[in-house]
Amino acid sequence: MEPRVSFVVPCYNYGRFVAQAIDSLLDQTLTDLEIIAVDDGSTDNSAEVLKRYQHDPRVRIVLHEQNHGHIRSYNEALAMARGQYVGILSADDYCMVRDGVARQVAIFEEHSSVGMVYSAHTMVEGTSVLKTIAPWPADAVRSGLDEFRSLMRGNYVLHSGTLLRREVQDDLGPYDARLPQSGDWDLWLRAAASYDVGYIAQPLYAYRTHGTNMQAKGIHPWQQAAQNVFTLERAFQALPADAPADIRRARGAVFCHALLQTAWYDLFHGRRYRCFLGLTYALRQRPLLILRGEFQRLSLRLGVMAVLGGPGYRRAWDAFDRWRTRRLSAA
Repeated sequence: MEPRVSFVVPCYNYGRFVAQAIDSLLDQTLTDLEIIAVDDGSTDNSAEVLKRYQHDPRVRIVLHEQNHGHIRSYNEALAMARGQYVGILSADDYCMVRDGVARQVAIFEEHSSVGMVYSAHTMVEGTSVLKTIAPWPADAVRSGLDEFRSLMRGNYVLHSGTLLRREVQDDLGPYDARLPQSGDWDLWLRAAASYDVGYIAQPLYAYRTHGTNMQAKGIHPWQQAAQNVFTLERAFQALPADAPADIRRARGAVFCHALLQTAWYDLFHGRRYRCFLGLTYALRQRPLLILRGEFQRLSLRLGVMAVLGGPGYRRAWDAFDRWRTRRLSAA
């Protein structure tokens, strides 16, 4: 009998985390699921940890002798998946709520138009909660194009835990090897272009931050910016012919923002040189960016950080935000 849900758990040198990820799935109230755990040639004890689960009928283990990269691992395991609903749970993340998967499946089964279900999520570091990302205040089934309208401005959907109908995943095709950093955003956008989207406001999954996260490792700013733009190009091509005019009119501004997203991210984390590299790449791609307010704001903030340093920059902008809030309140 085929399981209702298939989760791929890709692992590369996350032996210290992966047991928590798998145990959090096995502990779900929805027991009709399978886990396909892929060790991608780890050099730590990941394979040994996974072998502890080899006698559990719900766990299938794939061991690579060499590292092939996460995209290949995703696609290999998804091709093996038998569930009606499929998703990824990164080996360093975990489920926070025991009935989370059951609640996601309930949305699919109540709304046949829904192709994707995601939730709010919590960012953790060690045993400390850093913050919760909750894009919307309440559970909802949203029109896919409404979701697209928001999602085209940046990815707020956690890769771990988001589920797609199997036929939707098949329709979208495998993860694109050209998008190692934004492959999930690519799938969410193209799914939203054709299907409604379910959302659960309670954080169901934890995203663990640590020094070896993919985002922490980073790639060259121009590579990330190029991936962002390519992702949006594919997304706009996937829109139906009758997509709302306001979405198509926003294309220019959205593409400009995509060029600057990585620079904003680097500025937030105090990486001045990477932010500068991202700004200069964006300007070379679209020289008229220099006239846009977003480019000017980002350049100003980078300049302030260069003069005051990271702590001084944060104090200055905190003070500015307080002043602006008081001014808006008095207006």
